[in-house]
Order: sequence, then C-alpha cells, then structure tokens
Amino acid sequence: MDHQDCPFCSIDPKRVAFSSAHGNGIWDSFPVSPGHILIVPHRHASTWNELTEVEKAWAWSAIDQAITAIRSHHSPDGFNVGFNLGSAAGQTVLHFHLHVIPRYSGDVDDPRGGVRYIIPMKANYLAKEMTGIHDQQRLIKGDEDPFLPHLVVNLDQANTCDIAVAFLLDSGARCIVEHLRDFLDRGGKARILVGDYLDVTEPIALRRLADLEGDLSLKVYETQTKGFHLKSYAFVKGADGVAFVGSSNLSEPALTTSIEWNYKVVSLHDTHGFREIREAFEVLFNSTASVYASEDWIERYERRRIAPKPGEWAVRDEPTEPQPEPHVIQREALAELERTRNEGFAAGLVVLATGLGKTWLAAFDSNRFEFRRILFVAHREEIINQAIHVFRRVRPAARIGRLGGDHREIEPEILFASV
Repeated sequence: MDHQDCPFCSIDPKRVAFSSAHGNGIWDSFPVSPGHILIVPHRHASTWNELTEVEKAWAWSAIDQAITAIRSHHSPDGFNVGFNLGSAAGQTVLHFHLHVIPRYSGDVDDPRGGVRYIIPMKANYLAKEMTGIHDQQRLIKGDEDPFLPHLVVNLDQANTCDIAVAFLLDSGARCIVEHLRDFLDRGGKARILVGDYLDVTEPIALRRLADLEGDLSLKVYETQTKGFHLKSYAFVKGADGVAFVGSSNLSEPALTTSIEWNYKVVSLHDTHGFREIREAFEVLFNSTASVYASEDWIERYERRRIAPKPGEWAVRDEPTEPQPEPHVIQREALAELERTRNEGFAAGLVVLATGLGKTWLAAFDSNRFEFRRILFVAHREEIINQAIHVFRRVRPAARIGRLGGDHREIEPEILFASV
C-alpha cells in the first residue's frame, strides 16, 4: 500500500478518541461492536515488527486509554484486544493498528475461546465436554484428546477439587494456576497432594501453587521407603462428582500433547468406584507421610534435591519458561536507579506510562541488590496477584508472603499488601 493511500495516515479528526505524541486512538469505521477502537501509531510502519521499542510500549500502554474511552460512551461486559500480523493472519491495511473490541453479554451464543475464533473450529476447546457430545466417554487418551480441557471444564463446574499426582512440574503448574485461581476466588476448596519421589517435583512449581490465596491445602507425600506413582483427579459439586485415574502427572506434555490414558469415573453411574477413589485420597492426604508444602519444607527439599538431568525420562520433553529480561526502557530506568544510589540517595521515584512494566521494573531492581526485606503495596488484590506472578518469574526462589498471612515458620523476603 502506498503511503499516500494509507487510510491511517490521514484520519478524520472526528474519529479521534484520544491522541498522544506517538499515535492516536480512533473509532473504527467498520466496528465489530459498538465502541470498537483502533490504536494507530503516527509513523507509517506496516507491521508490529517495524515499530520501535518506544512505539510498541506506547501501543500497549494505549490499551488502558482505549478502554476508558469506550467505557465513557458504552457499557461493555468485556474486551478482546489484538492485532493482525501479515496477510495470512488477515491484515489488510499495511499500517500497524491494534484492535480494542468491546464485548457485550449475549453478543454471540458462546463467547468461550475469545480470540481463538480466528480459526472457528478450534475456538472453544471445551466444547466437546460441555455440549454433551462425549457424555458417554470414559477413556481420555491424550494426543488429539488432551486431558487438560477435561480437567479445566470439570474444575469450572466443581466446588471441591482433590488431586494426587506423583510429579508436579512447573510447566504443569503454569497450565492450571490461573484456572485454579479462578476456582479458589469463587470459594472452591482444593487439596493437592504431590510426591517427592525421585526428586522430580520442582520447587518452583510448589511455590507457584503455594502463592495462591483461598481454601487450598498443598501437601507432599514424603517417599522415604516406598514409591509414590499415582495420578488421580476428583471434582465434586454437591452430591455428584467426576474422577479421573490414569497416567497424567501435572506437567504440560502430560496434560496436552502426550499419549496419556485417564479413565473417567462418574459418581452417578459408578457410586461405589467414585467412593473408593474419594476414600483412598482421604487416607493418603491424612497420612503421616503427607506434610504441608510450607516454604520451610520447600527450602529443605530444594537443598537436598538431586534434580533429574535434561534428557532423562521425567524431563525429556519438559518446556521451560525463558528467564525474563528487562526491555530497553526498563534498562534505562534501572541504570538511573543505580546511578542515584551511587550518588548516595536512599529513595527514588520512577514514573512510567501505563503498560511499560513498573512491576517488572520493581522485580528486576530488587533482584540486583541485597535488600533485607521488600514491601510491595497496591490498591487492588488483582494487582497484588499479578505482582506475585511477576516477582516469582524474576525471583523463583524468593520467600513470598502476604500481609496478614501466617509467616510463623519462615520470614518472607517479599511481603505483598493490598490497601
């Protein structure tokens, strides 16, 4: 597309919802829904890849402005946010623009899957279970029928969840942590029992789940003289429930891509079998070999643990999260903070636009110095939860606590408080 013919290089002022030195938020001429806004940089750059780091940071920070502008004119119930990169992804105007699309309850029959509807047949990965097509299915085989969607949909419908698995790996914790957080936020009760068998369970995975708030009991079965190799998942709502017994540990491959067999037991059709699973879990969970995964226990386990080497069967296909690194603006801020400290200042103030990563900056900064203790304060619990996730990524072994929590066993290094 020629620069002179670009519809975003010459915009009708009436379409501008907000403006800045780097770009505009404009009302879409062909809105998907009432209030649809486009975030458009001033500079004519065809794709996301051609934007500068500053322009990219501005584009993300402008999302909050777009949401505020939309809410001032409409009353949406949710939002979809994203952009098209390349013709294969549907890009038709070769001037980068990011869509902020308001969503309204009832605007489609089934909104689950959201942006996944770019490929409609793969949008709602929970549909098979929820529509009842596979009500008679008892064996989940993995591969093309992965276990994770079955786990998620039953967790979503339950008010009690009991899980007992031999191995908890961080990739598995990352698969379920947000679903588990939602479950706990709506008052669900969860008990999770994992093993220290063969030292496969990862300390960071235990910490990731232990960071969650709510009615969660996390225990470890200490395998001193015997193996511990079971995999059992049970979900209960009222008098009814569903349980799975099979081969899937809590790891990403076992939940998503591997050939894993898990047999489903439905209480309505197999009352005796379901009761046996529940009773057996109670015995294990209340065994003297099952201990709470406190931070003190995790640190002792971390010191004695001999982790499996890459390539060994337990971790052969295990994906890992890349170590986060500060982007260019954060690196500049970190350099300024270091300079001011070197000049003798004991306090500092950092001002960054929304979306540039102030929480990440705080985590990166705290990781460079031998701070004795850190207090992180925010005005909403949602922000505290996001901050804990960020600090856990940057400082995976940190002792994390919440103000008002029980820290009798071990003093937290990073304390989070919502005020």
